[in-house]
Amino acid sequence: MKTGINEIVVDGYNLIHKLHTSLSSTTLEVLRLKTEEQLLCFQKESGCLITIVYDGKGSARESASGAPLHIVFTPASKSADLWIIDYVKSLNTRVKMVTIVSSDDEIRRYVTAFGAKCVKSETFARQLKVSAAALSTRNNNKLNEGPLSDREVAHWMRLFCKKKS
Repeated sequence: MKTGINEIVVDGYNLIHKLHTSLSSTTLEVLRLKTEEQLLCFQKESGCLITIVYDGKGSARESASGAPLHIVFTPASKSADLWIIDYVKSLNTRVKMVTIVSSDDEIRRYVTAFGAKCVKSETFARQLKVSAAALSTRNNNKLNEGPLSDREVAHWMRLFCKKKS
């Protein structure tokens, strides 16, 4: 499923609250990891770059360079909301290739005023769930294709078995 979008920037905790309705029994770290896993699967399907931004309440940390999912923890002095707004402002003409995922009205107003697309977190959460279900169905179908034909077995035997002389 190619989206035609080059980059998606996600308001991290905003999306987590839409994806995981029961937060009391699970730690925030576990929910972050689950959400990041879902985003990685979506990223593989869509082919777009994804950045997820969290309120860091500490020093700024970013994922290692070249990591498939770009993860940003903002410094204590800057909220994820402000980071996203500043990022969109810095994009200039590239802003039209970015979609922001947030249900925060302030973020939505700012980023659309600068020309970025915006999707509500609950809408994106539904899209992630549909994408995950489709991937799961495809993977299950691959596992249930049945036994190999005699021709396929012969092909694999030629590749992996040496003839004894």
